[in-house]
Amino acid sequence: MNRRQFLGKCGGAAVGGLVIANEKLNVHVKSLKQPNILMIVSDDHGWGDLPSNWPGTDAQMPVMEAVGRNGVRFTDFYVCPLCGPTRAMILTGQYSMENGMWRGPSSETEGNNARRVRSDVRMFPEILQEAGYTTGIFGKWHQGYEEGNIPNDRGFDVFYGFLGGAHPYLSGSKLMHNRQPYSEGKHLTDYFTEKALDFIRAKSNGDKPFFCYVPYNAVHGPTWREESPNNSGKAEWIEKLENRGIDNPRRDYLAILEHMDDSVGQLLDLVTELGIEDDTLILYFSDNGGCLMTEETKANYPGNNGLYRAGKGNVYEGGVRVPCVMQWKGRFPKGVVSDDVVIGADVFSTVLDAAGIDVPKMNGKNPVRGVSLLPHIESSARQGVGERTIFFELTGKVGCRSRGMKMVTQIESSRAQWDETIAQLKEADFELYDLSNDPGERTDLRLQRPETYSALKQQIIEYFENIK
Repeated sequence: MNRRQFLGKCGGAAVGGLVIANEKLNVHVKSLKQPNILMIVSDDHGWGDLPSNWPGTDAQMPVMEAVGRNGVRFTDFYVCPLCGPTRAMILTGQYSMENGMWRGPSSETEGNNARRVRSDVRMFPEILQEAGYTTGIFGKWHQGYEEGNIPNDRGFDVFYGFLGGAHPYLSGSKLMHNRQPYSEGKHLTDYFTEKALDFIRAKSNGDKPFFCYVPYNAVHGPTWREESPNNSGKAEWIEKLENRGIDNPRRDYLAILEHMDDSVGQLLDLVTELGIEDDTLILYFSDNGGCLMTEETKANYPGNNGLYRAGKGNVYEGGVRVPCVMQWKGRFPKGVVSDDVVIGADVFSTVLDAAGIDVPKMNGKNPVRGVSLLPHIESSARQGVGERTIFFELTGKVGCRSRGMKMVTQIESSRAQWDETIAQLKEADFELYDLSNDPGERTDLRLQRPETYSALKQQIIEYFENIK
């Protein structure tokens, strides 16, 4: 069955080159020429471990750098401070406070406190699937554990990977193939790459476009630490780092990171070899800031967030600003560097727009926060994304950024009881930073800028008041 037949079977009507699906699908496909989409997500990969972001890094990321040179690199790309909420954000176009994944996923047995993407909120793979795409995920899911919340229930035809947040790199236990347990003895980075390569080869000659999602667990722990001195990197990558004179714990971290980047290169080489480069949108970014030695981690994690403060689990810049590059040969200009404020929710809208699908204004009870980045990228960043205030929350850490100003505070975690959050925020003292002059968030300006302080605090309160 070809794509036109599929849409017809689903009740769509082709009119003047447009295909409009029926009300049940609620998908408006604007064009039959839809690109393939390859989305790679690294894990706990700090902003400072991309050399073009931070020349002081000892990380070598030639593939990520090449994607940026062939397309666009975003310097101000924001996500959530934690893995699960970010993945929900990119898949739903909403903040984690709105889509239900306000922290990592939990079991349904927690009832009203369960953390999961709400059943009335749609993930974009579901929309792509209904619009004629073949979809596959190869790696870390971290969006739920029970029926209704696993990949095959959320828009994926094919799933190879694991459901949780962390997994040993050299152990094949607790892996899944679709709904069934699966075992594999390879290093997980190689395993996920091989399965993604097989999927791209199989689907590239079909009459449907494909969406290939490769969320690696690299560079999430376990990595070498003094408390647990075991390497997770492959021996040949460890040796390369030894030859560069890099010691643990950084050695193991970089062995995993650079192995992953090299593996992404295999995916891109195959796209080129198959002659589908012009027909493939590539997105490559991290899910949150690098994990550092902090009071929360109590361990020596060797991530690098450049000049930015703190790391994973925090709403300071080091926890939420991450490396991001995109390319689409023949469509995107080369070598664009954008310093516009871009958020993970924009991935949702950008992917749908690229696929010729109208971006919905609402997803469940709350608005879609993402905007399509296509006009911005195609104008070589001359057309701005638009001014907006962006919001962060994780276990009582709350913040926002607006027009270069950043505000953060710490309250008691309300476990998504937003009325309690609002009451605490009204009484809370915030820190205020001018990112244009103080990107490291070192000088608190709350006393010097009282009007800005009051206005941003009110914006944060009003945001939480409007979550449904």
